Amino acid sequence: MKKLIIVIIGIFSGVILCAQQMPLSENYFLDKYSLSPSYAGNFNTKFLFMGYRSDWSGIDGGPKTLRLSYNDAFMQNAGYGGKFIYDVAGIFKQIIILGTYSYRVKLADNHFILFGLSAGFYSNTLDLIDYYNDPKYTIDPALLSSDVTSKLKFMSDVSAVYTYKGFDAGFLFSNINFGDAKYQQVDVHYKPLANYQIHASYLYSISEKWDVSPLMILRGGKYIKSQFEFASSVVFQKNLWGSLLYRDPGIWGIGIGGNIMKGIKIGYNFNIASSVAPRFYNNHEICLGINIFELTKSKTEFTPLKNEQLPK
Repeated sequence: MKKLIIVIIGIFSGVILCAQQMPLSENYFLDKYSLSPSYAGNFNTKFLFMGYRSDWSGIDGGPKTLRLSYNDAFMQNAGYGGKFIYDVAGIFKQIIILGTYSYRVKLADNHFILFGLSAGFYSNTLDLIDYYNDPKYTIDPALLSSDVTSKLKFMSDVSAVYTYKGFDAGFLFSNINFGDAKYQQVDVHYKPLANYQIHASYLYSISEKWDVSPLMILRGGKYIKSQFEFASSVVFQKNLWGSLLYRDPGIWGIGIGGNIMKGIKIGYNFNIASSVAPRFYNNHEICLGINIFELTKSKTEFTPLKNEQLPK
């Protein structure tokens, strides 16, 4: 009974975590597939992106996220992709695995709509061992017999993006699921919450050497307060780039990156909150992109859209 009470308390705390958006990433200038499933097969194709993000780095148990993603094209107008996300926040752990199919429709010259659909599985775990690791606490062996793990839950994303030359605008409904999720060890149900995202961006070439790309994002969902984000990247000679970011309430960020060599990209992002002591709220994110086909000098048969924010 005591274990069930603790788990129920954990579930209600977990709802707060689930009520946040899908784990955040600011690598959208480097990997547009992380922004919307619709971009799969259209931008930075054949790249395997590996990312790691550490949030609230001044607080023990702050969220940490590991990401792997890949996308490519098949046939002339279709694309596919895959994502693996492992997210840890205190005693809560979640694993998300999604596969994506995208399709590009030409409306007129330079006018396209990109459709994206993702489907996969979600699993959540309560790590009770980490919760009861205080040496001053009298540990109940019943609470440490095993972690409490949810059964696999089906989830899906749906998105669409309109693109015209350097302008993109789209929407995304993520974390769509059907019915309640259940834990394996106890008779407790929970329901992951659906999120939405709207974005718009524009690629402007200042000169042959300099490009600027502002991006606006609005996120929200069921029981979630809407959150606005504005970011802009500056690209020099299509090889080096920097970015600035503001996300309410009062979060500021910078990013840098570049093409290290043919087939390898790297990016780093840092956040700080203006209303919190700097040592308590620092977010770090690093992403590495590798194109095995470019490294091995393999030719690409498909030509992606030309208005991507970063060079191939």
